[in-house]
Amino acid sequence: MALWAVPAMAMAVDETVLAVDLDDDVSESDVRAIAERHHVTLTPNSPMVGVDRVYLATVPTSEAARVLRGLSAESEVDAAEENREMRALFVPNDPMYDQQWGMQRVGLPRSSEVTCGRGATVAVIDTGVACENHGEFTRIPDLAGTRCLPGWNFVNDTAHANDDQGHGTHVAGTIAQTTNNQLGTAGVAFCATILPVKVLDARGSGSLADVAEGIRWAADHGADVINLSLGGDGHSKIMDQAVEYAHRRGVTVVCAAGNSGRSVGSPANAPLSIAVSAIDSGDQIAFFSSRGPEIAIAAPGVAILQQTICERGRNRCEQFASWSGTSMASPHVAGVAALLYSQGVTDPDRVRSLLLEYSTPTAHGGSERELYGAGVVSASVASDGVLRSAGVTRAVMLLGLALALALWIRNKKGELTFGWVVPAVVTGVGLFFLPQFVGHYVPGVEFAMRPAATWDVPLLGAHLHRWLPFANLGIVLALVGLGFSRPSLRSPIGGVALGTASFMLAELYMRTGFAPLGSMLYLGWIALNVTVCLWVARIGIDRKTR
Repeated sequence: MALWAVPAMAMAVDETVLAVDLDDDVSESDVRAIAERHHVTLTPNSPMVGVDRVYLATVPTSEAARVLRGLSAESEVDAAEENREMRALFVPNDPMYDQQWGMQRVGLPRSSEVTCGRGATVAVIDTGVACENHGEFTRIPDLAGTRCLPGWNFVNDTAHANDDQGHGTHVAGTIAQTTNNQLGTAGVAFCATILPVKVLDARGSGSLADVAEGIRWAADHGADVINLSLGGDGHSKIMDQAVEYAHRRGVTVVCAAGNSGRSVGSPANAPLSIAVSAIDSGDQIAFFSSRGPEIAIAAPGVAILQQTICERGRNRCEQFASWSGTSMASPHVAGVAALLYSQGVTDPDRVRSLLLEYSTPTAHGGSERELYGAGVVSASVASDGVLRSAGVTRAVMLLGLALALALWIRNKKGELTFGWVVPAVVTGVGLFFLPQFVGHYVPGVEFAMRPAATWDVPLLGAHLHRWLPFANLGIVLALVGLGFSRPSLRSPIGGVALGTASFMLAELYMRTGFAPLGSMLYLGWIALNVTVCLWVARIGIDRKTR
């Protein structure tokens, strides 16, 4: 995480600001009653208060501890703590480097032969991102080809998350800088979408409450991955709850560990965060990188080159800056997480386990977990590993179901057709071996290499893939209604049904899908789909049922 905390934000030298997180369903009358009982004024932290119920209270510093104890004892209060200041953690470094060693270390361009992150959305919760032209602010040239969604500015409470500091734009570039455009630098997941959320001001500082609200807002507005290159000292229950909120909605939260050289700060120390430490070009832990048992993984974080703004985003001032910090390490991991979402892995627990499983050892053999976690993040190993393992699993599942159906049809004295084979492979497996011969960027390869059941990811986005819109009985039954009356189409439709069934069983086995309605409903839905699809497949594949 790239934020660190300084003492509580103060309205005056003898006043302290408290952040109070109430139950989401608390009423306005309850809010007033709580305020009256503790003799404080609870003011909304932002216009989002109707959704997340985060309030601020300004109290005399001498009374802060007492008020905090009282508020924390209220049943309607989820958490109450000092509204500490947060800052972006980076170490500006000069001169500029003419190479992005970090991209090479994590496995570009090899990973881009498999996926470039299309369909994944990464929220950059930071100082904003220079990806729109608004007023005095302009979009930087090397983000011109990167898709940015409308964001939110918690500093000024507007819908324009413009960067007036530079930190957030630099971070966003590492994640999804426009690439192969004959300009500037590259990004890890250069086809991913950026969702800018501004919680830090022009000084690179902001409040705990704004960061927590920013996490919740991003989770509710389509983020698959959240990058937090910011942090504060100590531990925060409010931040823990915000990260948990995002995790429950299928979002992977990646955080910079901090630049203190000591313990990991918040929100990187939240149980469901992925805390990232920083290494240099020799794979040595950076001197400033925070360390501890919370470290999950390491990434390049020294002399990281990206385009960003200058002059606070005015006058079209742009620069290529080489900065250091765990702020620069975290977006490498967020970018790789986006690559996994673009491959159809939508469960945040599975994303985490794959990031760690496919990490690589340090060049010097250092393996101290409190420094490097599981190892150094690798875009190439992760994307290629997921492609291969998923492809083989789906192929084996399809083969197993096909053999079982063939035996069933034979025992029933039926007659097996073969017009189902290609539709079944296209639907349930895809030509996953294609990247060994040609990159996914060649027209048509991105769809040919993946099963048709995941075509919704590049077309509609990974956020919708959790609902499996291209892999369900609705499509199969629609095809039955449209074409089952024609004998020549029965076998291909049966193949689509068989491919759909095998895909869903493979997803269940690999545990890659996020269950938005809970695991029991997810299992029930898959069981229903597989049953119906296998029934259609049996009828379609058996010539004697026509």
